[in-house]
Amino acid sequence: MKRLNNLYYSKRIKELLAELQTAGTTLVVAPMGYGKTLAVQYFLQEQERCGKRVLRQSIYGAGAEAFWQGVCHSWQNTELGAALLQQSLPADANAKTLVLELFRQLLPQEPVYWFIDDLHLLESSEAIDFLFALSKAGFADLHLLLVSRGQIFDGSRLLELGRKVFCLDKHDLALQRDELAEYSSRCGLQLTAQQLDALHEACEGWFSVTYLNFLNYDRYQRFCLDTGSVYEMIANVLLRPLPSEQQRLLLLMGQPEEFTPEQVAYAYGTSCRESVGRLLECNAFIIRLANGRLRCHHMLKQATRHAFGLLPEAEQQMYFRRLGQWYAQQKEYEEALDWLYRGRDFDGLLAAVQQLRDWSMHPQHRQHLFDWLCECPPEILWQYPQAVLIIMRRMFSLNMVPEMLQVKEWYVTALERNTALSQRERDNYYGELEVILSFLAFNSITGMSEHHRRAYKLLSGAPQTLSKQGIWTFGAPSVLGLYLRTGCSLRQTVEDMQECMPPYYLLSGWHGAGAAELTEAEALLLQGRIDEMDMPLQKAYYQAEKHGQECITICCDFLEMQRNLFRGVYSSKAEAYSRHQWQLQPWKQSMLLNSADMCAGFYYALLGKPEYIPSWLTDGNGQQPSVLYPARPCRNYISAQCLLAQGQYTELLVRWSDWEQECRPYSNFLCLLYLQVQRAAAFAGRGDVTSCRASLKQALAMAEADKLVLPLAQNIALLRPYLEQEAQGECSAAAAAALHLGQQMEAGRGQIMSARFAEAGLQELTEQELQIAQLAAARHTNREIAQRLSLSEGTIKQYLNKIFAKLQIDAAAKNKRHQLERFFSNS
Repeated sequence: MKRLNNLYYSKRIKELLAELQTAGTTLVVAPMGYGKTLAVQYFLQEQERCGKRVLRQSIYGAGAEAFWQGVCHSWQNTELGAALLQQSLPADANAKTLVLELFRQLLPQEPVYWFIDDLHLLESSEAIDFLFALSKAGFADLHLLLVSRGQIFDGSRLLELGRKVFCLDKHDLALQRDELAEYSSRCGLQLTAQQLDALHEACEGWFSVTYLNFLNYDRYQRFCLDTGSVYEMIANVLLRPLPSEQQRLLLLMGQPEEFTPEQVAYAYGTSCRESVGRLLECNAFIIRLANGRLRCHHMLKQATRHAFGLLPEAEQQMYFRRLGQWYAQQKEYEEALDWLYRGRDFDGLLAAVQQLRDWSMHPQHRQHLFDWLCECPPEILWQYPQAVLIIMRRMFSLNMVPEMLQVKEWYVTALERNTALSQRERDNYYGELEVILSFLAFNSITGMSEHHRRAYKLLSGAPQTLSKQGIWTFGAPSVLGLYLRTGCSLRQTVEDMQECMPPYYLLSGWHGAGAAELTEAEALLLQGRIDEMDMPLQKAYYQAEKHGQECITICCDFLEMQRNLFRGVYSSKAEAYSRHQWQLQPWKQSMLLNSADMCAGFYYALLGKPEYIPSWLTDGNGQQPSVLYPARPCRNYISAQCLLAQGQYTELLVRWSDWEQECRPYSNFLCLLYLQVQRAAAFAGRGDVTSCRASLKQALAMAEADKLVLPLAQNIALLRPYLEQEAQGECSAAAAAALHLGQQMEAGRGQIMSARFAEAGLQELTEQELQIAQLAAARHTNREIAQRLSLSEGTIKQYLNKIFAKLQIDAAAKNKRHQLERFFSNS
């Protein structure tokens, strides 16, 4: 009796597969048709019989978003899965750290085998980086099984993983001569030694081609040893011999990535359960998945899709339309969209869109968004204003603004033409439109507020477009860095924020709560009115924490860190931020970890401790962690301050033009001011007096009207002599105020350094340096110290410069001896 569809695993293969139980990561890499998936599935079925947990994920597209959706789906119904749903695919170091921490904390306390198939289809470097980081982390109970036709990790990464990774390739999976003989015998074929030799030489152990030859031999008593293409073999052996109905059914099975027998029967259009069953029984290229669905092997899928493309276009559209309708009936609306579009069923397409309020959108939909509406007959489009609204919302998030504005006109027409809408429904749709259009007015507070107020009057409930969970600051640690648009507008900006945010709070359910009070506190800090900012800052803290707005809390911490520098109080929050030991739970947005890095980096740059600055803030060639586009100007001026602290003056000047240009689209005046001050400081650090004075004059002119002296004061160590000169010039008031505020910050910084870092600094001194430092702290002059130690005054001066550098005492400060005295009194 022939048993051609029986699976065969040799003793050698079973022994190799047993190694997977102890491997953290297994890479199975071989060309198509070598039985990679079947071998891993055999191993996993054995593990399931032993009660082990198995997760399966198949890659069906190249995109990162689809990959991450698959990751979340794999871990669904677990605590880890719920946490991963709150994240996106990690694209930077902080995001990777956060996701790996989720795995560390939330992995089930039992062995888990996670199988990811067909990784060769994936074109996302971020996804491969994530899998490498997961492999490198080496969680004891997690076994990754990664299958691909091509290389997954490059050679250097394989070396780095070392014994953490186990590899199988085509030589491991290929049938050997004796195994081929045993396989043919188990299938019920009686082959001669000569036939076996010829088959093994022709197929070279290629499992799929061997199977096709077995089928052909059983039917025609001959092998296909001279066939040029495996796809032609599939067509000849598996497709063309079938009756017409079964041919069509097999073609339909090859269209979806996964299918069910009921789905294929629905798409075919008549009762054909028996025919479907016969196809499944006699074709080993159709694989049954753990979720109960079926999938065609890639070779069969490619062959059937080629044959399907030869059908008349009208027939293809009919089948596409039925497949889309099937997905819609199963409430798998995202899957339905592309099929309905290919089937030209625009009525069904827009009806499916209307079910997708929280549409995450597959990557392939981006290129079709505009086509769907352009090609849809107007009489159908007018019946679905809600669908048009949802598409508009997605267009904005994808930066398709010109297309979005054109669709706006269609949307308004759709509302006017749809006579079935009640006035309340019509008002709600117009209210949602106002919410979407408000984003086009960023960063005009009043412009956005006009839309918000109109939306609030029109809507009868909360808008679907806004989410309280979104990051109101886009990841920036400064509100005025986002919203201060011009000079001479600070007071007006504060008043606008105080007037416009309350209506927005009502509209959005307190999204961004505390931003109005925070803006006032930041304005006072920028003007050097340190003691006046405490009350609005505490109000901002209260509102943000009451309404769960972590991004506003981070902005409050950013102001508090800067304020405390003037008061000589070390910020424990900065230390916690730099180590990511802070109040946010790990399943919150990873972008806020990048915000925390920016806060800590800026603080330690001002404190003069560049060794504590997160490396990504100054690494121009590295992968930049993600902040949303509006927050990039804030990130840039923080990076510039960090470069100044590291003495990388040339690097700052090289990047300056690009940073300055990124401030222009949204008119980020405060960020421009910081960059202008930092440019002057970089020129000062290089000793370029002429360029420094020119840049400083521009900065003073920008700062003077609103008395924005904080950026100047924070860079006093490099700018002091130039500010002293400008204190006699046109912007004398701003220069004098900056000098006064800068002296306060230096005094506070000195207190922090002496109180916090005195002991560590003193331990770095040599015995000779320590003796000189003690004498200098006791107010002995250089001459007195030189005479006492039998050294020259010049030598003593050189020693003191080294001592001041080791103890982080500003070489330009006038009270260095006083700071030195404090070091010894505090140590």
